[in-house]
Formats: sequence, C-alpha cells, structure tokens
Amino acid sequence: MPSNERQIKSQIKVGAGLALFGLVCPFFWMSMFSGNSGYEAWVYGVHSCVFIVIGLIFLGKGWYDLKRIRHSWGKNDGD
Repeated sequence: MPSNERQIKSQIKVGAGLALFGLVCPFFWMSMFSGNSGYEAWVYGVHSCVFIVIGLIFLGKGWYDLKRIRHSWGKNDGD
C-alpha cells in the first residue's frame, strides 16, 4: 500500500473517531441524564454536533480522495 493511500486511510480513521466522540460525548449525555438546565444541555449538544460535523468532513474528504486515487490507478476495490 503506497504511503499516500495509508495517509488517506489514517485521515478516514481520525474522522470516524471524531464523529464517534461527538456522538458519545460524555458531557452531553451526563447533562441530559442528570437533569441539568436546558441551556447547559443545549450547549453540550451543539458542542457534540460540531465534533460530529468536523468528523464527517474528515471522513468524506478521505473517502473522496481515496476513491479519486484508486480511480487514477485503475483500482476500484470496494465500489
């Protein structure tokens, strides 16, 4: 596997990790289940959504770059 493809796969893993962290953000879920004020839960919810969106951006860019590189090499595995 070329280093360029390995770097792109690493970017995909980082994006997936960020999106997953945003989804299971402990601050958001603790504020939801502990019954804190609605404003606090709302702030943590927005914070979690920001992590999810950033992670999905990394993930989508990585998938796009990987598909573009594999297409230029004539390797369309996984499509």
